[in-house]
Amino acid sequence: MPSGSVMVLMIVLIVAGVLLLVTVAALALYVLALRAYHRVFDRPSPRPPYDKSPLKIDQTTIFGKGKNWFYTNRMDFVDLQITSFYRIKLAGYYRPADNKKNRTVIILIHGWRDHPSDMGAYAQMILQQTDCHILIPHLRAHGMSQGRFIGYGLYDSQDIVSWVRFMERQLGTPVKIILYGRSMGATTALLAAASRKLSLSVSGIIADSPFSSLEKQLMNTFRYKYHVRGRLFMKLIGRIAQSRIGFPIQRATVLPVASRIKLPVLMFHGAEDTFVLPEMSEDIYDRLACPKRLVIVDKAKHVMGFDASPVKYADEVRKFLKVCKVV
Repeated sequence: MPSGSVMVLMIVLIVAGVLLLVTVAALALYVLALRAYHRVFDRPSPRPPYDKSPLKIDQTTIFGKGKNWFYTNRMDFVDLQITSFYRIKLAGYYRPADNKKNRTVIILIHGWRDHPSDMGAYAQMILQQTDCHILIPHLRAHGMSQGRFIGYGLYDSQDIVSWVRFMERQLGTPVKIILYGRSMGATTALLAAASRKLSLSVSGIIADSPFSSLEKQLMNTFRYKYHVRGRLFMKLIGRIAQSRIGFPIQRATVLPVASRIKLPVLMFHGAEDTFVLPEMSEDIYDRLACPKRLVIVDKAKHVMGFDASPVKYADEVRKFLKVCKVV
């Protein structure tokens, strides 16, 4: 049998080995969380020196055709710029209504890692229904707007409040404004409506495929794409985001504030959306205490409801604009 001193040495070595393994595992988890943080929050691509059209556009979907329509009619859109909080300069495309006396503004809000031109199909669809002013902002950290990290609706919602005030100054009041977003842009519109900072000019919200909670969305994405599970990993990313950029992940959620929204809300979600699950829209819908409608589009993946069922989708938008008395 080993002597007492040998036994103590063996125990010390085992404990040291376990501590070393735990330290290595914790370090590996931190490095993985740090990489995930950068993937989630970093600006998708550097701000280009100037705005330019793509050389080639895939027109196999209604959104590709809409992007082509946007660039074909690019000269109809004026480049705008405002300064939001933290002195970040935000860019936007503005198309005046054909009738300069028109008092309706549709603000189209693109999604995560999207470009404003991705909203061209919606702009084209709306202009086929009614004459109005169209504004398509570049969200912070996207396109021609400044910003180092993505705001996930929490910061973008306050940028939208700034855009609403800008349009009111430009056109004068009274005006009727509809916020129309998809994916992260939809969450942005809902959070703006819940912030109680929007003026009475805003008459309604159209939200296509919003996520209900950034924390839950990230957990779903990590599980689906990277097969990583666990709240500990999510909390670690949250702590990194809080310490590095002061971003409170837990506040980027619609659910606790949905009941504050008093404007009419039209929601869309694809039944086969595996990126932002349809249950997220259902959860938001259940908490809304305002005039509301949720349309689940069969056989549609993420933000593809308009492409999967264009006639039904456009008809729902047309009826909603009538409810909001903007057509």
